[in-house]
Amino acid sequence: MAGLFWGGYRIAFYSDMTEMYFLSLVMPQFFNLSNQLLIMISASMTNELASKVKCVMQCLPYRSSIQDPQRKFKLKKDLTQENSLTLWKVYVMDRSLIITSIGTLLTYGILIGTLGKDV
Repeated sequence: MAGLFWGGYRIAFYSDMTEMYFLSLVMPQFFNLSNQLLIMISASMTNELASKVKCVMQCLPYRSSIQDPQRKFKLKKDLTQENSLTLWKVYVMDRSLIITSIGTLLTYGILIGTLGKDV
């Protein structure tokens, strides 16, 4: 995210830009953005699918005709354990994080960009 912010700031506020310099700034931006989106989208999809699997596993003991107590115990043990991809065990990654991170980059870019202008 720092690379995206710094590159976007240089593109937005550099006045004497040639075409080659512009392209040399845009290409790393595409790389940084694609890396960020690749990681965040795959993590959020993994968490969504994990919650769907957990819901299906909760219904399994009621759907099976064999009432095996050992199997029920294993399922219950697996269901009580919380498994999800997080950011430093603080925030569970979901779809809203993707939009929020891009919005944060845009907001801080505008704030820092306006600090440098003369009033």
